[in-house]
Amino acid sequence: MKNPFIPKKYNVKRMYGKGTTILILTVLSSCFSIILFLLGFLTLIGVTGFPEDIVSWVDFMVFGILSAIGPIGFYNHLMAKKKKDVEDQLPDFLREISSSAASGMTVFDAINSAARGDHGRLTPELQRMSAQLSWGIPVNEALDDLAKRINTDTVKRMAITVNKALEIGGNTSSVFNAAAREIDQAKLVEEQRKVEMSMYSIVIFISFFVFLAVILIIDKTIFQAIFDLQDQMAGQSIGNMRIAAIDHTLLKYTFFSFILVQSLGGGLLGGFMMDGRLSSGVRFGFILVLISFFVFKFMF
Repeated sequence: MKNPFIPKKYNVKRMYGKGTTILILTVLSSCFSIILFLLGFLTLIGVTGFPEDIVSWVDFMVFGILSAIGPIGFYNHLMAKKKKDVEDQLPDFLREISSSAASGMTVFDAINSAARGDHGRLTPELQRMSAQLSWGIPVNEALDDLAKRINTDTVKRMAITVNKALEIGGNTSSVFNAAAREIDQAKLVEEQRKVEMSMYSIVIFISFFVFLAVILIIDKTIFQAIFDLQDQMAGQSIGNMRIAAIDHTLLKYTFFSFILVQSLGGGLLGGFMMDGRLSSGVRFGFILVLISFFVFKFMF
C-alpha cells in the first residue's frame, strides 16, 4: 500500500506542462528585471554616473516593472485568446459529428470526416485526434487527450460528458448535439458576465485618468505657485515663520509613486474584472504604467 503522505517529486512538466515557453519567458524577464532594478539602485546612490536629465533611477525601476509583468502578461493573453478561438470552433465540430452520426456514420468515421474540414485553430487538434483514432486509440482516450492539450474547463467538461454518455450508450447524435448546446450556453453566460463587468472596469480606467489629470493640474497650478513664491522668498521670515525650501524633484517622485500604485492596482483590478483572468489584469497594468511613465516623463 502506498503511503499517501509521501510528498510527490517536483516535476517541471507537471507544474508547467510539456511546453516550457512560459518558464523560459519567466526566467528571462525576471533576470532582465533584476538587472534593471540593480541599475536603478546604483544610479540612485550615484555609482553609474548617468545624467539625471537623460535617465534617472526611476526610469530603471519603471522599466524593471514593465519587463517583469509585460512579457508574461501578453504571452498569457495570446495563449488565452488562442484557447478561446479553439472553444469558439468546438460547437460547430460537435454539431458536424452529430449530423454525421445521425446519417448513420460511426463516431470514428464522423470524427475523421470533421477533421478534414476547416475549423480554424481547432483544425490541427482535430487532425491529431483523427490520427490517434487511426492508430487504434479509443475515442474516449482521444477526447481526453484533446482536453489535456487545449486545457480549458469547457473542453474538459465536454470530454467528460461525451465519454460518460458513450460509455452508457444511447443516441450518439443527441450526445454530441447536447454537448454543443452546453458549450454555447456557457459562452453566452460568459459573454453576459463580461458585458456586465466591463462597465465596472471602464469606471476604474476612467478613475485612473481622472486621478492622473488631477495630479497634473495640482502640480502645474498650486505647487507651481508655491515654487515661484519659494524662489522669491526662500530663507526669509514672516513673523516667527521661516519659508523653507521644498525639493521639487522629491515632490515629483512622490506624485509619480501615487500614479504608479494607481496604475498597477487599477490595471490589475480592471483587467481581471473585465475578462476574469489575471493575465488580462497584468496586460492592462502594463499599459497604464507605460502611460503614466510617459506623462510623468514629458509633462511633469
